[in-house]
Amino acid sequence: MSTDNNKEIVFITGATVGLGRLTAKKLIDLGHKVIISGRSEKKLKDAYTFILADSPQHKENLYSVTLDLIDLKSIKDAVEKIESFGFGVDVLVNNAGGTLTKFQQTNPGIEDTIFMNAVGPLYLTKLLVPMIEKSQHPNKRILFVGSSIHDPNSKGGGNNEATKIPHDVDIQTIIKDKAHWESMKYYKLSKLASLWDAFLIADKYPQITTIVFCPGFVPTTDLIRNSGYLVRMTLKYAISKFNFTTSEQDATDGYLYYITTPGSNLKSGGYYEKKQESTPSDDALNKAKQQEFWDLAMQSIDQLT
Repeated sequence: MSTDNNKEIVFITGATVGLGRLTAKKLIDLGHKVIISGRSEKKLKDAYTFILADSPQHKENLYSVTLDLIDLKSIKDAVEKIESFGFGVDVLVNNAGGTLTKFQQTNPGIEDTIFMNAVGPLYLTKLLVPMIEKSQHPNKRILFVGSSIHDPNSKGGGNNEATKIPHDVDIQTIIKDKAHWESMKYYKLSKLASLWDAFLIADKYPQITTIVFCPGFVPTTDLIRNSGYLVRMTLKYAISKFNFTTSEQDATDGYLYYITTPGSNLKSGGYYEKKQESTPSDDALNKAKQQEFWDLAMQSIDQLT
């Protein structure tokens, strides 16, 4: 745990590219201690070069673990490595996630987008809770990076029949519905599930401030890596110029705010957009569905560990 109340020990998942990597760089430049995760040593090595470019003197503050959120053993191994560092964690940022180009179900019973974006992070968070509980830092917290497109009323992510999600999600159907699978639809559902995770974590561990925040629509990040070439180029070079989008610099300034702002500025169990508490979808607030997804996720985790 940190002994300097002005500096934090921050673990950011998925920090080898995009918003996670840039946030890690900004934190290192400010003198915080940062642990980053990535799916390969090569990606972590490349991230080190980027993150330390302007602050080589802070090299001793940057640590890394390999982590694949589809693989529960990888998650457990990552937590054990973090424990071996010997200094704990003050802030967990559940940033890693992604989309897929086709239906996949690596683990029994749950489609991979939902597993990667909601089940894996839940398991990781539960394993790290004891470490975060021990932190003496006043800003200790758990952050989930969410998205406004978890809400069926959102205009983002497309609203045609294939991509839209219902206002009343049937959890047992959506977790493995290959017949109606579509990449963006399942990304939206996974972000809804991550809100269910966060809200129950906040309820079950009230001593740790836990929130979800939406960084805005950032079309230039690596989240689109599995999209077609034309889609990627359109998002990166055309759509990114519109005023409804958010730049990577502005989005990561938001990350810094949620990581470092005093706890009095955040309400545990809250959902935030543009540094203000906002209202998520009705389904996200449905306590019965939160518990149903939690039970289903924990059943899957228990079967695999």
